[in-house]
Amino acid sequence: MALGDIRLDLDGETFALQLTLEAFTEVPAQFGGFVGAFRRLAEVDVQAIASMVAIGTGKAKDAKERKRIVEKLFEGGLEEAIGKLTEWLSLLSAGGLKRKEAQSESSGE
Repeated sequence: MALGDIRLDLDGETFALQLTLEAFTEVPAQFGGFVGAFRRLAEVDVQAIASMVAIGTGKAKDAKERKRIVEKLFEGGLEEAIGKLTEWLSLLSAGGLKRKEAQSESSGE
């Protein structure tokens, strides 16, 4: 996992939600902005949650992966996913700034 990634454990599998430019642009495009993404989390929209996990892992366009993620959510429950996705969206919405801060802190600058 890269620095700044959010670790999400679902039914015995770890997904690394990445803070990337691709995710930064894909989330608002798919959910009508970051507010829309947070709203879908608050609504506990399973398909949206699976899509966010897929975006975070760099597999946004992979329909089979999204289906597999839905199965993992069903088996592992939604509680941890919602918390981790909230954290990921918060960091992602801040863009590269938070990632740079995390890198500076880890290198002692």
